[in-house]
This record gives sequence, structure tokens and C-alpha cells, in this order.
Amino acid sequence: MKSRTIAFMCVAMAVILATAISTQAQDLASLWPGRAHGAGTATAESATIKQEPRIGAGAAVTAAIADTCAYTFTNPGKNNSYMTFCVSVNGNLISFQSPSGIEYLNLGTLSEGYGICDLSTGAAYYDFSDYGESGNWNPPVLLLVNATTVKIARTTSDGLFTLTQTIAKVAGVTPYAKITMALKNNTGVTKDVYLIRWADVDPFDANSTGSFLESFDSSVNSAWGYTAYNYSGVDTAGYGLEIQNIGLPNVPNLFGGFDLNTNFPPSPCSPTANYLGYQASVDGSVEMLYLLELTKGKVGTVIDRYTAF
Repeated sequence: MKSRTIAFMCVAMAVILATAISTQAQDLASLWPGRAHGAGTATAESATIKQEPRIGAGAAVTAAIADTCAYTFTNPGKNNSYMTFCVSVNGNLISFQSPSGIEYLNLGTLSEGYGICDLSTGAAYYDFSDYGESGNWNPPVLLLVNATTVKIARTTSDGLFTLTQTIAKVAGVTPYAKITMALKNNTGVTKDVYLIRWADVDPFDANSTGSFLESFDSSVNSAWGYTAYNYSGVDTAGYGLEIQNIGLPNVPNLFGGFDLNTNFPPSPCSPTANYLGYQASVDGSVEMLYLLELTKGKVGTVIDRYTAF
């Protein structure tokens, strides 16, 4: 049986969702801890230059293999109709380019991944590539790979959750990488969880001053980072990468896009601590955050996409 605290939270969540649906102008920012502008606090590490990767206990899972391209997908085309990205054996995006040669993720550090927080216990599970893995995962299981799609499952070492990621190339004149995350509650009780997708976005020209400074912003459905034409005081091409929610999760939920004022990944149990609203001239990062209610044995599914602009 769920505790009164968790039960109350879920009832409150349902009320909030009903209100948000009936009033499109609802400010979802106020629904998240730390969402208010200025509520975040930067991490102690400097966010002005790329630093040595932080590797957690799980790094023993041969980081050299886990953080390399295992599956590559390409959409041929010109300018931003071209896209190529690659995926690691653990289900991280290791590289994303669009147009050809314009890289966003693989610039000094490999910086994309996912995290879970079990809100009933405070246990966190994550894999942020070079920036560290929590060490409480079983080895990944490859379920499918073909010319357009790779499907990878990972179960937490305590057996409580299984995360199945389906990462696919969506072709066309505006191609994108589609990431479907299906999180299964393997327990016999209801679990409320945070599920996040995060990336340290660095358009290729962001290091022209040696500091990786860009602009960041977010909305209910998206978070993005970019360089403008007048970046660093000269006329230069501007590029950006956006992570965007698609549709609605299939379970009771709240979600939002967040831009963070640090290039380090968030704590899965405190995912909005470094949210400050629109930011210019920072080395930041982006995340899509979901609060999901998973009844016993339930699979909660969310869909995101990465697209260049």
C-alpha cells in the first residue's frame, strides 16, 4: 500500500494535470521544485570550460567501450536536411551532427544520457556517458538493431526498474533522432519516479573563445542551446540543438523542459536545482524532465526528439 504522502502527491498531481489541461495558459514552471526564475544554484564546479569527466562506480563497465559509437544512423541531405548520430551500447547519444560537420555532443566530453529517481526511497540511477554512471545497473541488453533503429534494455541492479530505450532515425527534409524511453516498475507497489533525458549542448562554434559560452532557454515541451550570428562579436553562422517532448506519457504525469546553467548533469533526485530561466553566455545544458506514476508492473513511456535548428 502506498504511504499517505505518496498517495496525496498523486492526488495533487491529478488535480494539477486536470487544471493544466483545462487552462492552456497554466504556468507549469510553478509546478516544479526550483522552477521559479532565480531559484537555482550553480554547482561548485566552473561551467566555463570543459573539465575532466567524472566517473562513478559504474565506470568499471569499460568506459572506453561504453562511450564509443556502436550504432550509427545517417539521413543524407544538404544543409540541415543532413543528420547523423551515433548511439553507445548503453543507449547514450555519443555524437549528433546537422548540417554535416556541425557537432553538438562530442566536443571534448561525451555528454548525453538519462536518469531515474525513485521518489519513495531517494535512490538514483543514471548514465551520463563521460560525466559518470551510477554503478547500479546490470549490463545492457541489445533487443533490436537495423538500418533505422536500435533498441536497448537496462535493468537496475536491485531489479526494481527496467528502462528500454528505442532510438530511431526519423528521415525527411527535417530529420531528427527519436528516443522512446519505456520505464517498467518491476515491483509489486506503486512507484512515483523522475525520469530525465539530459544533454550538454555545445554547437561546434561555441568553443571559438575557448569557453563554450552559448544561450539557453526552455518551455513546457522543449529545452535548447544555441549560438547566434553575432556570437563572440563577429558575424558567424549560428547553430542550435533542441530536445523536445513528443505527445503525452501514457501514465499520470507532469513534464517540462529545463535549461540548466551548468555543463554538468543534474542529480536525478534534484533535477531542477540549476534551472534559472533564459540564460546568455553560459556553458549550460538541457533536459526533459518527467514525473511519472507507475503502478505495480506498469510501463510508463515518454518520447523525446533531438533536432538541430
